Amino acid sequence: ALEGGKPQTLACPMSDEQQELQARLVKRYDRIRDEKVDPREDNALAITTDGRKLALDGRMLQPGEDFPGSKINALVANVKRIWAKTEPTRGTQMIFCDMAVNPTPWGFSAYDEIAEKLADRGIPKHQIANIGDADTDAKKQVLFEKVRQGTVRVLIGSTQKMGTGTNVQKRLVALHHMDAPWKPAEVEQREGRILRQSNQNADVAIYR
Repeated sequence: ALEGGKPQTLACPMSDEQQELQARLVKRYDRIRDEKVDPREDNALAITTDGRKLALDGRMLQPGEDFPGSKINALVANVKRIWAKTEPTRGTQMIFCDMAVNPTPWGFSAYDEIAEKLADRGIPKHQIANIGDADTDAKKQVLFEKVRQGTVRVLIGSTQKMGTGTNVQKRLVALHHMDAPWKPAEVEQREGRILRQSNQNADVAIYR
C-alpha cells in the first residue's frame, strides 16, 4: 500500500538567488517573444531547460551558496529519517534525478552533494551508491543484489539507468523524485520500481 494513498509532495521555498534567476528567465522569454532572436542564440526550449535546472538548485545555473531550504537539504533530511526508522529491517530507498549527474564547469553536482551530505549525517558511505558507477551489466547486477540484500540502502540514479529491468524492490520503503522527467510515462516507470510484487514491505512511500 502507498503511504497516504498517494505520492507526498515536499514543498521547498525558493531562495532569493533562485527568484532572481527566475526573473532573468522571464526576461529572456519576453525578449524572444517581442524581438527577432536567432534561435541559435536563445529559444524557448533552452529557457525551459534552464528552468528545470533552476527548480532543482540555483547552483545548476551559476556558482552560489548552499541554501538551507533547498530541495537537496530537504531530501537528505527525509532520507536520513527513513534510513534510521527502517534500520532493523535494512529498508532501502531510491533517489531519482535526471539532471546534475555530472558536475557543472564550476564543480556543482547534485549527485555528489547528496551522497556527501548523507554520509555527513551518519549513513555509512558503503550503503550509498550511484548507479552510474556500475558501468557494465555485470556490475549493475552485483549492485542490484546488494540493494536487495540491504547492504546498499540508498541508490541514486536517473530514469534511464534505473528504469525497466531494475528489480531491487525487495526492501524498498521509499522512492524520491528530485526532478520531474519530460514524460508522464517516465514518472510511472520510476514509481514502478517500488510499487511492484515481491516487495516485502506492507507500506511504502513516494516523495516528490
